[in-house]
Amino acid sequence: MQQAALGLSVNEAAVGEIVGRLVDDHRARLNGGVYKGYPPLKGDDGSGMKTKHPVVGIELRGGLGNQLFQYAAGLALADRLGGELRCRSSGAARSITRPLGLREFGLTWAECQSPRARGTLRALVRWFGAEESRDFRGCVFFEEEFGRFDARFNDVTSTCYLDGYFQSWRYFEGRETLIRNAFDTDKLARRNVEVEAAIREANHPVAIHVRRGDYALEPATMAFHGLLGADYYQRARRLIETAVADPTYFLFSDDQAAAGAELGDWPTMPAGVNSAHEDLRLMSLCEHFIIANSTFSWWGAWLGRAHGKLVVAPQNWFAPAHAHKTVIDDRYPPDWIRT
Repeated sequence: MQQAALGLSVNEAAVGEIVGRLVDDHRARLNGGVYKGYPPLKGDDGSGMKTKHPVVGIELRGGLGNQLFQYAAGLALADRLGGELRCRSSGAARSITRPLGLREFGLTWAECQSPRARGTLRALVRWFGAEESRDFRGCVFFEEEFGRFDARFNDVTSTCYLDGYFQSWRYFEGRETLIRNAFDTDKLARRNVEVEAAIREANHPVAIHVRRGDYALEPATMAFHGLLGADYYQRARRLIETAVADPTYFLFSDDQAAAGAELGDWPTMPAGVNSAHEDLRLMSLCEHFIIANSTFSWWGAWLGRAHGKLVVAPQNWFAPAHAHKTVIDDRYPPDWIRT
């Protein structure tokens, strides 16, 4: 590192601060926890933002399901304040494994920067060529309490920056139409017309989502999130067939072979290997849903339009050792069935 280019003396304490923050950030992302490395900003008068109306900023991170939750929370708050939503999407836009996935809905926004980078870290940001974090200085920095609806969200009354995952329907309660219009799956490109036709022709199409991928391949992710086994899906099937005559099951998974083996001789129609957006679109066309412990299938079910739809969801969102880290009443709408 060229210390002169930084314009500061990099000593042990400074390096320790930088590394510590990066480690905290990585650990929080891995564990799904709250970002403790950056203290929230004080102030509630919006003095750091030179606009005539409130502005809500939020960082988009994670997979498509997480991005949908984050955008929904930000949009709902901006609408309540009569203001504008801005997003920090540069990280997601550069990601290979978790790319930015909201443009496909026709959504646009002004970019913003996080106000977290300060002091030594800010100097590093400038040195690497990133924009300075001028947006939202002196405004409210809202750091979400992970795993539950953070009721402080309802107390925000001015320009603010949101940091978190916001995985609860309560963040946009009362603004469901706004969110459904933003995430209208009819805006997505139609690709798998064969499966779409089969769903439309079925009397009672039921979407089943079996999440594998990183849940199965990464030991730390598996230990935190857990894998749903055949017992959960069999319980869910019994619940569906108690209420629905002649259901047709459509299997969605990031590993169709493993999902098929998990379900055994359960008669399902594989939805095929599709993009995440096409899977989401096809899932939303179904009448009923058996979801995984996944924000992706959460949205597939929530965006479903069928009147009287049934949604069966796992009682535990995380592995047993981490089940206490989420409040299920905040995670699922009250009419969803848990098992």
